[in-house]
Amino acid sequence: MIFGHLSDIHLGHRQYGLKQREDDMANSFRATLQLILKNNPDTILLPGDLFDSRDLRPKILEEAERGLEMVPDDIPVLVSRGNHDENLTPRKVTWLNYLHRRGHIILLEADLNSDSETANFTPYREDPEAGRAGFYDIESDSGTVRVFGLQWRGARTDTALKQVARGIQATNEKYGNPDYTVLLGHFGIEDEVPSLGGSITHAELRDVREVVDYLALGHIHKQYEASGWIYNPGAPEAHSTREARDDWKHGYYNVTLTPANDEYGGPGQLQHDTEHHHSRRRPYFSPPAFDVTSYDSYGELREAFHIYITKQEGALKEEINHKEFLKQDEPRRPILDLQFEGTLQFGKGDFHIEELANWTENAYNALYVQTNTSRITTAEIEKLLSEIDDDEVFVDGRLRTDALEQQVFETIATESQFSEHSEKVATLLGDTHRMAKNGEAAKDIADLVTERRRALFPDATENVTIEVDEDPFEEIDQSDVDEEISTIGEPMAGDGGSTEKTGEITSEMSDINEVDDE
Repeated sequence: MIFGHLSDIHLGHRQYGLKQREDDMANSFRATLQLILKNNPDTILLPGDLFDSRDLRPKILEEAERGLEMVPDDIPVLVSRGNHDENLTPRKVTWLNYLHRRGHIILLEADLNSDSETANFTPYREDPEAGRAGFYDIESDSGTVRVFGLQWRGARTDTALKQVARGIQATNEKYGNPDYTVLLGHFGIEDEVPSLGGSITHAELRDVREVVDYLALGHIHKQYEASGWIYNPGAPEAHSTREARDDWKHGYYNVTLTPANDEYGGPGQLQHDTEHHHSRRRPYFSPPAFDVTSYDSYGELREAFHIYITKQEGALKEEINHKEFLKQDEPRRPILDLQFEGTLQFGKGDFHIEELANWTENAYNALYVQTNTSRITTAEIEKLLSEIDDDEVFVDGRLRTDALEQQVFETIATESQFSEHSEKVATLLGDTHRMAKNGEAAKDIADLVTERRRALFPDATENVTIEVDEDPFEEIDQSDVDEEISTIGEPMAGDGGSTEKTGEITSEMSDINEVDDE
């Protein structure tokens, strides 16, 4: 028996506000399905985040149906709910319920009654009124494969996993033991992306391991696997510069089941052999950070930057010509990430970052250029910090942070485009900083900034209009999608069956940035 495993499609995600990035999500979904289908699977697993938002425009739903219609009727697409598909208190009928009723997917969810320590799993039935099921049995010559689903539970995942382990055992006692068990889940595992936090520990999975052979995960956009039974394929598309790094693999799994040998450590009578393959996606390129310290004027810096960018052209071409980034053997337009660092010797108001980004976009024919100046400071601020009046900011040996902050904010304001109102802008910076530290609502902070801005710059806030260059509801160019599919060759294998545990997680995943709605 064979199955495919992909996740975190994020249909509808218009990254950087670009229509082309929204199209990329649809293209990579269909291209990845086509690659999986080349292996003649018996089923396809998709554990969460088919959509980027639960509020869909008609075009996005159409793209989901168009992709799913590529899958033959005799190959079930088994889906669980992710944090982007719905929040922790879903609507009575979600778009995943709709796709289930239409026969495009089989939505698998656990019935988690807070008054019960055991999850309830109902069997799938071909009932057009049913919006979901608890488990699905796949019969083959190899035996019975039973697939369960656990929807996104956020901070409650640890409790849900205990209920699920008991629920699977109770289900098997009622309906008979399968030869192999899969659990779909949408959460991260500890240590895979340590900085993200909020992940499940391996200890919290012990009970699940007693009843599950293959834990099919989503939520983390980076490929990883652990302990011989935990697998996360990584989102087909990179959603940030961090996710585009070489140590973040993106793609899907092809999984083959065979009779278990004596060394197999899972509960079932079948064992798996996994192969990870790269998805086809748009490239990112991140040249080394540009150091601004050596230049006394913006003109000098701009000239040096142009030379620096030109020297990176060879590395860019090498990157974007990797097979996973090609379309019809031609490289896609890349997304560029420009990092700046060092000490600026002139005012930040004279540092025209947008001009540098536009020049780079044209020079490299880039789809988008993002800039990061967080590692830049100015000579004036460094001088301020070195000349702090100890008598003013220290009282009885204790630091007066309010005085220090005021000096820093005044210097920042003086070095900005608001230098003519530096004292008032510095006061506003201090007020918003204190509000943020006190945990006041973001809306209240935004209202304060709006009010002060109108008072300081009344002319700049009049006659403000928003211009949209294109129709945001414009249909995707279907020829682009069809062309993407028609040019797909053989799957590109990654590191193969026993890929090294590389670590990972939402989303962010873009995406992992979803806040629990509790």
